Amino acid sequence: MNYLLKLSLAICLLFSVSSCTVDSLEDTMEERSIDASAVAPNQACSNQDPKSKLTNNGTVAFTFQILDSNNNLIELLEVAPGVTSAWISFSEGDTVFNLASNTTGVSDDKVFINMTNCSEVEIIVNSGNQIDTPVVNNLN
Repeated sequence: MNYLLKLSLAICLLFSVSSCTVDSLEDTMEERSIDASAVAPNQACSNQDPKSKLTNNGTVAFTFQILDSNNNLIELLEVAPGVTSAWISFSEGDTVFNLASNTTGVSDDKVFINMTNCSEVEIIVNSGNQIDTPVVNNLN
């Protein structure tokens, strides 16, 4: 009986070991190279105009104005609370981003940024109805 128990244990162990498979390292490397090639390549910017958008996380609607260095009005949008505008393109140079509100107790706000081609900025209004510090991103 003692030998029968040892024999059945040995057979179970033999089946367990023989049923395991080992993947080759080459297969793993091929899978990684396929995954890496599936990532979309970064698109280079070729002298595109700068662009901006407004994300209104505040509690009131804002009129979003973009003015160029010659004080020409580029865009005038009404952006409701909880809404993000579309990207707006404009000429490079000193740019004024103006937010105005008709709501009592909410002050207007302006940001001056020297925008270059192949750059973008998202103006974000926080929950206190003020502009957070904008971050300009280069598209290169």
